[in-house]
Parts: sequence; C-alpha cells; structure tokens
Amino acid sequence: MDKFTSKHLIFLILGTTIVSLKTYPTVFMKNGGRDSWIAIIISSILILIYFIYIIKICQKTNTYSLYKIYCSALGKILGTIFIFLFIISLFITLIECSSIEANSMHTNMLLNTPQWFLLIFFIVPAIYTVKKGKIAVITVSCIGLIFIMIAGINLAILSAKYKNYRYLFPIFKDGITTNFIISILKSLGLYGSISITLPYLCEIKNKKTIIKDSLIGLFIVIQMQIVSVTGVIMTFGINRSNLISYPKLIQTQRISILDFLEMGELFVMLQMVGGWFIKYIITFFAIFLLLKELNINNKYIHYFISILVFIFAYWVSSNLFRLFRLLEYYSYFSLISLIIIPFIIFTIHYLKNKNSLT
Repeated sequence: MDKFTSKHLIFLILGTTIVSLKTYPTVFMKNGGRDSWIAIIISSILILIYFIYIIKICQKTNTYSLYKIYCSALGKILGTIFIFLFIISLFITLIECSSIEANSMHTNMLLNTPQWFLLIFFIVPAIYTVKKGKIAVITVSCIGLIFIMIAGINLAILSAKYKNYRYLFPIFKDGITTNFIISILKSLGLYGSISITLPYLCEIKNKKTIIKDSLIGLFIVIQMQIVSVTGVIMTFGINRSNLISYPKLIQTQRISILDFLEMGELFVMLQMVGGWFIKYIITFFAIFLLLKELNINNKYIHYFISILVFIFAYWVSSNLFRLFRLLEYYSYFSLISLIIIPFIIFTIHYLKNKNSLT
C-alpha cells in the first residue's frame, strides 16, 4: 500500500478543499450577501475547470512533476524560485490550519483552554503522522474523511428542520455588484487549496483514471460546499450569519431531539478538528515531496517547520479580529499563489512543449 493511486486523489481533494470554506464562509459572504450561494456555485464551476485543465496538461505532456513543469516553463533558476514560493504558500496554509483549529475550539468550545495548549496537541501528532510517510498520510486521510462525511450527513439531516428557504431570496436584488464579484474571487481563493494536491501527482501509479477520480472528488466537494453555504444562510439569514465567526459551530447548537438529546457540537467538533488535521498533514507532506525533488533532506526539518508554524499560529490565533483580518488577505493570496500562478505556468509549459507533442 506504500503508493498513491488515483483513488487516493479523491481523498486528497476532499481533505484540502472542504474545511476552509465550511469553517469560515463569512470571509466571502460579507461581500456576496444573500447571493453568496450563487457566488459559491460560480467559483465551484471555475475550480472544476481549473483543476481538470491542469490534469489535462499533465496528461498531454506526460509530465506530472511540479518541479519539472515549473523548470520547463520558466527555466531551472526561475522555476526553482517559483517552487520555493509555492512551498512558502504551503507553509502559510499550515499556519491557517493550526491557527483556525486552535482559535475556533478556544472561542466556541474550550474557552478556558489556551491556544498554545491546543496548538501543541495539534502540531505534535502531525509531526508523528508525517514522519511515518505516505502510508500514514493516506490512512489517516481516508479513515478521517469517511467519519467526517458521515458526521456531515447526520448534521444535514438533524439541522434540516431549522432551515428556511425564503432566506435565499430574492436573488440579485441589487443586481450583479462589485461585492458579488469579490465574493466569487474570495471563495475561489479558498478553493485554491486544491493545488496542494499537485505535488502528489507524480506519486500516483495508475494515471489512466486520474480525470475520472478527480471529477468524483470535485463533485463531492462542490455539492458539500453549496449545501453548507445555503444551509448557513437558511438557518440564520444573511445578516445574522455575517455576525458569526464560525457559523457552522453555532448552527449545530440549535439541534435538539425531544428536548433531551443535544449533540450537534460533537459532530461538528469531529469535522473541525479532524478536517483541519487532515488538511494540515496533507499540506505538510506535500512540502516534503517538493523538498525531496529539490534534494533538500534534513532529519530535523520537520521540527524546524513545526516550531515556526507554532510561533506564527499562536500569534495569529490569539486575537480573533487579527485572525479574520488576515484570512481576508489569505483568500486573495491563495487565489494568486495557488491558482493564477500555477495556471499561467502550466499554460506556458504546455505551449512550449506543444510542438513536440504534435
């Protein structure tokens, strides 16, 4: 089992793209307003086109190594520089994962537990998992995502009676505004985490079904995000939703069966902690796949990166307002570094090799 297959790519796509949009949708909903659910549909279509386009270029050029593609498009020196910029983007994503997990749990569930304590019990297990290699990353991701999806289905069923479809209408009351476009760009930026899977492509053994499996993963993610955003708006209305930092956590607190059983928080805690942990280890391992291609190998680098993540994540997560202000910038940063730049570089790579393919 010490290999990746295209079936595992489904779980990699789920693990990297689900949790950000579900955890803090207010980043783009504040701009999109009531029409945010339409914005997420448009950005979902765009990310589908983007990822299939990237995979198609890999297939046509028969090149799946991100490092080789960057060097082919930009030359060895410039390509290496942009690979390091991609690694920095992954490092910033590690900070996103750990800081959101610590802040959300501290803010909503464990108020008396300091963020540094939550960070330790998040980052240290991740080091252990990643150091165990591909088998551990695959196993934890697959098993964790199965439980997370089961929890999500249960939450959708239990929270259905608290949703009001009228909160979704009227559509485009003020027409297509600049804020609506910004909402699309921000949600697309948060979708950009799908590019974290690109370093894994060269590890996949059977590449014949990679398009089909990518589509399966993307369709699962897309329907989950649309249901999630519409669910938040239908539960609170857009004005109330935009005042809540983590609306999914508050949404589940309404769940009650016979005025006795109240366990919505249990399901969403599994989704939050498990989802962010899975995204963290997938991102962490992607960094080492790229460093391996750059012939950078040091047995202490896991600890060095983790210490840096801990320091920055603690500073970011210690203030809720600072965190969400930085998340605003992160959505744009992710759009540029994880979607626009790879899109341009892959296009250049294809155009430079187009003649040799015909």
